[in-house]
Amino acid sequence: MGRRCEDSQGFRPRPADYLMKASTINPGTIVIVGLGLMGGSLAAACRRKFPRAKVVGVSRQKRAIREARRRGWIHEGFRDLAPAVKRADLVVLCTPVDTLDDFIARIDRLSSQKVIVTDVGSVKQGIPARGHFKTVRFVGAHPMVGSHERGLQAARPDLYEKGTVFLTPTPKTDPAAFKQVRVFWNLIAARTVVMSPAEHDHLMSRISHLPHAVATALVLSVSAKDLGFVSTGFRDTTRIAQSDGSVWVPIFLANRRFILNALQTYAANLEKIARALRSRDGRALKKMLLAASSRRAGVAARS
Repeated sequence: MGRRCEDSQGFRPRPADYLMKASTINPGTIVIVGLGLMGGSLAAACRRKFPRAKVVGVSRQKRAIREARRRGWIHEGFRDLAPAVKRADLVVLCTPVDTLDDFIARIDRLSSQKVIVTDVGSVKQGIPARGHFKTVRFVGAHPMVGSHERGLQAARPDLYEKGTVFLTPTPKTDPAAFKQVRVFWNLIAARTVVMSPAEHDHLMSRISHLPHAVATALVLSVSAKDLGFVSTGFRDTTRIAQSDGSVWVPIFLANRRFILNALQTYAANLEKIARALRSRDGRALKKMLLAASSRRAGVAARS
């Protein structure tokens, strides 16, 4: 099955670029910074998709490096960024969003050649590395995959296969670097979608960040005693509340403006339900429940 690339308003890749295949990209040395769920899974996928590439991992944890090497997901691992990126061709940052600026600046200082840098962060506005750097050619990316589980022990080679990867170029993005990054992600995931950083962050605030905030609030609204009696509905609704807080705090803060707007919309809908309950308006309740059921059925049909 062919890989799809879609674009939104703004940056427009050439139609012929959609036809690029694996032979058009030669990753050389791929460096993955961060060997948790996302980085470990990506390393495993790169070993499958790019058997001729050298895959290098960077992690502060010796155990993660050792385990990634044992599984055959990386050829080499370092706890320090410098020896890993010195001769890198492609660097993928799989670290929290509040670390990206620092990593990009350090890579620009450390690399001895031009290097393409992409990431997996779910917030795209505010990264200053889209300007002029000595060696770095940055292309923002966000794979819509993941799990509430964390760490390399939760990583798996097929994590990205059915996912969508958002690419967020700007007018300053190097076209050749964008082309290479898009082909890379098209070979790793099911499809890529191109949109501006602002469009991306607005979309994520509604379909990703808001659900996490809601799941968190829902869990905190139930006593620990009552949690002993919950069933599948509660578990399914709140699964993502188990995600790593150290990852999500920077996401919430970085995208707070759009998330606050999304929370206002959500609060307004909750107030509609409360108003219908206060007035015993069964017709209004049924209308909202049916509308939600119909819209959610559309999600199931597309999955």
